[in-house]
Amino acid sequence: MEKVAPHLRLASRAIIANVWLLEDSMHRKFLIDTGYVLERPILRLSLWQAGVRRPGDLTAILLTHRHADHASNAEWLREIYDCPVICHAADAPFLEGKAKAAPMVPGAAAPHDKFFCQFEDHFPPRVKVDDVYKEGRWKWNFKVLPVPGHTEGSVMLFHKPTKTLFSGDALLTGIPPIRSFEWLQLAMPSYSIDFETCRGHVREHLQAIPEPKFVCAGHGPPVTENLRKKLKSLGKC
Repeated sequence: MEKVAPHLRLASRAIIANVWLLEDSMHRKFLIDTGYVLERPILRLSLWQAGVRRPGDLTAILLTHRHADHASNAEWLREIYDCPVICHAADAPFLEGKAKAAPMVPGAAAPHDKFFCQFEDHFPPRVKVDDVYKEGRWKWNFKVLPVPGHTEGSVMLFHKPTKTLFSGDALLTGIPPIRSFEWLQLAMPSYSIDFETCRGHVREHLQAIPEPKFVCAGHGPPVTENLRKKLKSLGKC
């Protein structure tokens, strides 16, 4: 497990998507996203090493959006740790199997994009959603920033006390599946239902929130240095 800061760990990066573990000043632990099914062994080990070992150790699972590389382990973890799974109301029907997502269309994207789009279409994650976000200031000192367009209910989560921004796939800090170098970019067209709308919302929110000290995306390394300059450059993307 990679420890990014005293309050923050990268709980899993076994395959593609990041799973973040945040511990606040009250020693509550929050898992932001959950990764692919194949990541379960390393994810369980990482959580054990971080002290998440039994029911009650995990306060909540917070999903940034409904895609398989972020939500596939949510139900499994919910049962193990007896904790709520929370997402945006617009994504909840898809995660609970009450609505069917439109097929993803990779277009002229790379072969690996086509593979992951087909995987998403055939194996969408399913989980009981225990609660949905309230937009804006929310509980546990999080601020919920809706960025619809990547999915119907994609969000970014800003943890005010630690100034940590969890951006999901609305703002990436690397090129999936490569993690070895940093490259900030906005939502990718191949995986978004309306990437231009998502990008517009991200830009608006970045102007409205205090400057974060940490940007933790669904893909790519954590970003901590020269954030003002890097985030400002996204307005030109």
